[in-house]
Amino acid sequence: MSTTDSMESSTELVRLEGVKKYFPVTKGLVIQHTVGMVKAMDGISFAIPEGQTYSIVGESGCGKTTTSRIVLMAEPPTEGQVYFQGRPMERFSAAEQRAFRASVQAVFQDPWSSLNPRMRVGSIISEPLTTHQRLTKQEMKAQVNELLEVVGLHPFHAQRYPHEFSGGQRQRIAIARALSTRPKLIVLDEPVSALDVSIRAQILNLLKELQQTYSLSYLLIAHNLATVRYMSHEIGVMYLGKIVEEARPDELFTNPLHPYTKALISASLPAHPRQQREEIVLAGEVPSPLNPPSGCAFHTRCPFVMDHCSKEIPEYREVEQGHRVACHLYTDRGVLSPASTTL
Repeated sequence: MSTTDSMESSTELVRLEGVKKYFPVTKGLVIQHTVGMVKAMDGISFAIPEGQTYSIVGESGCGKTTTSRIVLMAEPPTEGQVYFQGRPMERFSAAEQRAFRASVQAVFQDPWSSLNPRMRVGSIISEPLTTHQRLTKQEMKAQVNELLEVVGLHPFHAQRYPHEFSGGQRQRIAIARALSTRPKLIVLDEPVSALDVSIRAQILNLLKELQQTYSLSYLLIAHNLATVRYMSHEIGVMYLGKIVEEARPDELFTNPLHPYTKALISASLPAHPRQQREEIVLAGEVPSPLNPPSGCAFHTRCPFVMDHCSKEIPEYREVEQGHRVACHLYTDRGVLSPASTTL
């Protein structure tokens, strides 16, 4: 079965529809009043099928981590709806919330700070089990040993402390902890960016193997395009709280449409040292999410800016099958056709 067919036939596990997350900015020590809103997410919609990886890529401050916190129910959305297995999460009962927290786990960027240095590895991995399951000590020990072996460690590692392990081993421990509740979705927030380059491929291969074995879904938050291309079934490119382009990896990397996506790809390392790639340098700085530009938020840095880009928000539309983009270059009013947007 092809990737396209598998995605179309997969059941949706998570869906976001028009999700917004605004953080108020206040002023005053005694009497505080709101002076503005940081628009961390400004109308985000995407779906994660069962057993698939959806990745969000973009510069720091674009809203990637806020999106992951919304999916983890660590933050309530300001507006919009988040569905898990077809049910709106805001309507979950207390029992459904407990079941959800067992079904959705996270692996964070820094394996040094995400593990309690005062706890032995066995206790770190078994901690979620004590919350969500009733097991005897023997059953708990057996599960911890099994999880350690699944992630490429040995059962005797359960008696050691996190400081006795390398960065790659610590991330394996974090993955084992995430697997302990048999989750359906794991949020991967920059899971390999803090690791040595030589270790990254091992962790990524482990994650792909676990996905196939346990039919896991991943929400991958990353800025490294090589990681995203290797892991993803679908990629969303995010800029100032909005998804500006969305496609499957091969399509996105061979035929990027949005000028921002093209700039990101040009700034990444090529797949082969001899590969020629035109360097694209964007003008200016990323605008503040407290006061984003009107119209298309990217127009202040776009080399193809047109008069109406500063006035009208571009429609998010499907230009090719499975390839969506929000850019005036691909609307009826655009002066350039998609085929001529080569930077």
